[in-house]
Amino acid sequence: MYFDLDFIAKLYNNRNSYADVFSIEELRALHVESGIEALLKKYIEQKKLIFLTGNPGDGKTHLIKSLKSVLDAHNAYVEPDANSIKDEEAFLTELTEAVSDGKPCIVAINEFPLISLMEKLGDRLPGFQQIMLQREKGIIYNKGGEETVKEVVVVDLNNRNLLSRDMLEKTLNKLLEISKPCENCKSCSASMNVIKLKHPVVQQRLFSVIEKIGSIGLHVVMRDILGFFAFIITSGKKCVIRKTEVSDENDYYNLIFNGSNELFTVLAIFDPFHYSHPEIDERLWNGTLTEGWLFEDKYTAPEYADEPLEAFIALKRRFYFENERGNELLELLPTEYKAYYDVLLQGYDRQDEMIKKIISGINKFFNPDDNEDDKLKIWTTHKYELRTYPRVAVSSKYAYSNQIELLVPRLPGHLKEMEYVPDHFLFRVYKSKEKVFVELRIDLNLYRVLTLVQVGYPSQLVPEQHQFKLLRFMNELSSLESASRANEFLIRDMDNRSLYRVKVNNAQYVSKRG
Repeated sequence: MYFDLDFIAKLYNNRNSYADVFSIEELRALHVESGIEALLKKYIEQKKLIFLTGNPGDGKTHLIKSLKSVLDAHNAYVEPDANSIKDEEAFLTELTEAVSDGKPCIVAINEFPLISLMEKLGDRLPGFQQIMLQREKGIIYNKGGEETVKEVVVVDLNNRNLLSRDMLEKTLNKLLEISKPCENCKSCSASMNVIKLKHPVVQQRLFSVIEKIGSIGLHVVMRDILGFFAFIITSGKKCVIRKTEVSDENDYYNLIFNGSNELFTVLAIFDPFHYSHPEIDERLWNGTLTEGWLFEDKYTAPEYADEPLEAFIALKRRFYFENERGNELLELLPTEYKAYYDVLLQGYDRQDEMIKKIISGINKFFNPDDNEDDKLKIWTTHKYELRTYPRVAVSSKYAYSNQIELLVPRLPGHLKEMEYVPDHFLFRVYKSKEKVFVELRIDLNLYRVLTLVQVGYPSQLVPEQHQFKLLRFMNELSSLESASRANEFLIRDMDNRSLYRVKVNNAQYVSKRG
């Protein structure tokens, strides 16, 4: 089944559920097979009770429709929208009977209504205890313990991350496969975008950028990804409008960074224009970089253009996607981005090195002159209100680096088919020889802050939300009774950042500033 580009354009920023807007045939043509279908099919065949939960718009209804033939073949009990249940008792009776009859069951319900349903029905809800445990351990860390799946499976689409290379490739190629350019405008921008986006090098460069934002914590659903690709093909405009526009604004490499939803906003971080390469930039500017282009190698040098800056931005983007040297720009990403992605991908492999970097960043946040990276200073603060900034911090305790580990999140084994990209890691400090711990959740933004502080960025300029996160972490650390105590007290004036040292020796003390 093929669609003209006007239909594809409608996918961009469509706020309605696709299941409510498009026909069964259109939905079938747009459907992109993913790991979660295989996961749900497996548990349907095993006759499990499946609670498919998440947020509105996560695609629960569409998933159930895509599995209709499997559900029908196994005579499954299906509740496609438990959010609108008016009679919980009638629902409970039907569900209990279906479970007793050995039928597979699937219940689609948003997260909050599921919590409310559990509170109302309690242990009478089939699999109540299993639901509680699986919701608690929907994400586990490294080699953390897993719950054994019995009769019930909770599939939380909140934990699904579609920004993996595999899903991106499947989705883009699905749209390119079903897109049919108009007969009379084979050379329009949208038609050319279809041709160029099919090139494997262009796709590789595009996916390399998009999959990085999956680790930033952006949660997108399939509708968002389809809309994104629809926009970079068509600019979200009808053919009659595109025909009147002759600028390069509608070329895919510009559209990638010019859309208006959250996905486009985050992608702006990786706009090739932001990363300077003196040799490449000079040659692009004066029009002498003519080798290595995938398509045409002729272009107007930006220095001669009417709008030279805009022309250079567009050319720099085109260079990244369409020149054999384009990858050199991605290598210019700030080092903190690369290190963060390495931790998420490599887990334990670089643990000691990363622990020292984070220790150094936290130590320098409280004391810029602190150069230790093997001992985490523990600072105690006092304030009367939670959201006020403390004026004084005192440190006399520390935790050694061998009391600390990094934990990278993953899905439990019974959900391994579901798409997932980690978006944070835990910095966990243990009480000596005991499994008592305090942990700090580190995402990309906090990791960048610690990296910048480590190399001299003033802690006074750290965004407020990160300051309070570090202060709260320190207050929790102060409760670790087994933390090693020094014979020196550090007293930090948090207003003027001055430092006082008090050394205690045989019940006597000597103080000095700095």
